[in-house]
Amino acid sequence: MMHKFTKKTVFYAVSVLVIACVLLLNVGFHALAAKGLWLIDFAIPRYLSQEGTLYTVSDSCIDLLDATLPGAVDAVNEQRAAQGEDPLKVEIIFCTDPDTLNKAQLTRYIHFTALGLQKEFPDYIEVKYVNIVQNPSAVQKYKATSATNIYSSNIIISFGTEYRVHTVDVMFTANDATSEPWAYNGEKKMASAILAVTRAESPIACLTVNHGEPIREQTEFIKLVQAAGYEVQELDLENDPIPENCRLIITYAPQSDFFGDPADDNDEIDKLDKFLDKAYSFLYVCDPETPSLPNLDEYLEFWGITIASKTDSAGLSENCVIMDKEICVDGEGYALIADYATKGQGASFTADLRKQGYPPTVIFDQATAIVPSEMYDRTYTLADETTGTEEYTYHSYRSNGITRTMHNIFTAPATANGMVGQSIYMPAAQYPFSLMTLTVENRTTQETNYSVAQEPSYVCAIASTEFLSDTVLASDAYGNADVVLGTLRYMGREVIPVTLEFKAFMVYDIDDKVMNQNDPMPVMIMLATIPALICFGVGIYVNVRRKYL
Repeated sequence: MMHKFTKKTVFYAVSVLVIACVLLLNVGFHALAAKGLWLIDFAIPRYLSQEGTLYTVSDSCIDLLDATLPGAVDAVNEQRAAQGEDPLKVEIIFCTDPDTLNKAQLTRYIHFTALGLQKEFPDYIEVKYVNIVQNPSAVQKYKATSATNIYSSNIIISFGTEYRVHTVDVMFTANDATSEPWAYNGEKKMASAILAVTRAESPIACLTVNHGEPIREQTEFIKLVQAAGYEVQELDLENDPIPENCRLIITYAPQSDFFGDPADDNDEIDKLDKFLDKAYSFLYVCDPETPSLPNLDEYLEFWGITIASKTDSAGLSENCVIMDKEICVDGEGYALIADYATKGQGASFTADLRKQGYPPTVIFDQATAIVPSEMYDRTYTLADETTGTEEYTYHSYRSNGITRTMHNIFTAPATANGMVGQSIYMPAAQYPFSLMTLTVENRTTQETNYSVAQEPSYVCAIASTEFLSDTVLASDAYGNADVVLGTLRYMGREVIPVTLEFKAFMVYDIDDKVMNQNDPMPVMIMLATIPALICFGVGIYVNVRRKYL
């Protein structure tokens, strides 16, 4: 009896030990995967790259960041150390837990790229996870004003006060017709964001104040400018020099004209023009009450911007007011619910908002209309050269080696009318009324051996001062604040790594796969069959041994 009892005890002990080992192996593999220490260069066949790899960080990316990132961070950390402050790190923040990221194919690619960067640069890059359902306040500083623009699938790249928020889809190149991702571009996007947030430069946004602008009253707007990473200063453009580190000039509802005299050193138009020649940006805000400003109006025409107005027999000009009693929030037809532009460069400003299930309502109250100036030509972009299907239109200008394009960001509803007094100036159906536009003069310069900087000049025009009112910007009911914040960040210069290419997916069936030495299928087969064979062998052994118990 004692001998039989002892064998049973050994049998049960072995069983418990085997189960414990299996559990420990599972925990161990999970821990290694979460730390990025158990990375294998293969994926589900449909999403393998043509090089057979997606997960590791390329040598080109390592070289790029090794040449630029440590120096940028070291410079900032030296300053912080001198001030007795802790060193900074670049944080790659995922708004969900690692298990959720690894379950989905697309998010797993991004997650493993981030882990690879952390492994290569442990002193400078740290991957973090935040459950925004349980702890939404943890990402509050990365939001504009509402909780609608941070999602569990977002990736935040943050350094100090600078950050970029990317959605999963921007990490992939998709088919325009089906929206099906066909290539992975996350490495390039992450490297670009890291380079952007680690710049030591602190840009200045100047608010012009010498033309009767009531800009000081717009406290919520000024807060958003600061939230976008700018230091805000006032600027008397006629009498003061533009600060060296100024990257954005904002003119809000001017009541008097800019001084323009080419023979005078204080020529404001000339100062503004030279400023934009440096690949910087100008934001212009007007409304139906903005008076005729001959010098500024003439200059803005070269950027495609004309305010819709009507001149009477006495030579007096009056701006039109856009009205639509069907699509509005005030019942009177003046607080318009604007239409998002969905094509062209202007649509990039609102891409993240439009990808929501219900894009936030954006309103333009007491708005006038922006119409392209006569020197700009309407340009058609075709989606299909065979059928001639029109994809979208924009307006372009070419003269003396200068090329500029003007794009809509928001337009009035098709049912709107432009009113001058009690008469209809022009129905929107005749010509879509632009409420917010972007004019771009593109430039590209080589920054380093590894990267180029997109250095466009931007002129953004908004046809409603109420669009930036404190009441609207502070309201969670409208997306105006998100639009403003996205616009201000978009107009900042970004670094584009030129050595990092996207990785195209290979699509094939396993049955038709030709095996070769670089094929991950043998690894997959081994992982699938070896554990099963071990369990089968252990099962036979235990079954035989039980006969002798």
